[in-house]
Amino acid sequence: MQREGGFTLIELMMVLIIVGVLVGMVVPNLRVIQNQARTAAVQLNMQHVAQVITFYLAENGHYADDFYEDGYGYVFDGGIKDQTLGRFPINPFTGGEMEPDDFNVGSYNEADEVANPSEDGPNDDWGYNPGEMRYQEYTPLGQYYPSMWGLIGFDAHGWSIRKWTADGTAVIFVMH
Repeated sequence: MQREGGFTLIELMMVLIIVGVLVGMVVPNLRVIQNQARTAAVQLNMQHVAQVITFYLAENGHYADDFYEDGYGYVFDGGIKDQTLGRFPINPFTGGEMEPDDFNVGSYNEADEVANPSEDGPNDDWGYNPGEMRYQEYTPLGQYYPSMWGLIGFDAHGWSIRKWTADGTAVIFVMH
């Protein structure tokens, strides 16, 4: 008897099992990489928003009390002077342009909270939607305009985005 060329059923099943195991190992890593890329995109969005805030400060001499009502919008791409909204950054988790509600305006109670990098401190927040940003300002007692501000972005889990120093210390991603 002469054997014809081809694979046996057992050989094909073994190949499929091996391919299945390899795919099972790769897919979870792809999700981690996607979330890392989206988190990096939120950080880039935050840097863009920080530039807008700095530009507004340079032009007006003070930080805005409210991110939208004080005319930040014209500074963003597509904005027009005295128009409230420009083209805001794209939320990498939803794929849509960020809405004013995605920026969660809040206030610091004390000046030292603005730069407090401690874990579980005032700049370490969770429970927000992925890709959102939280704009916080601090207005000293007796002054009309805030003198310091912070910006926090949120990752895939709704936790504040942290950076890490070389020695492993957590530093919250806040800009002033």
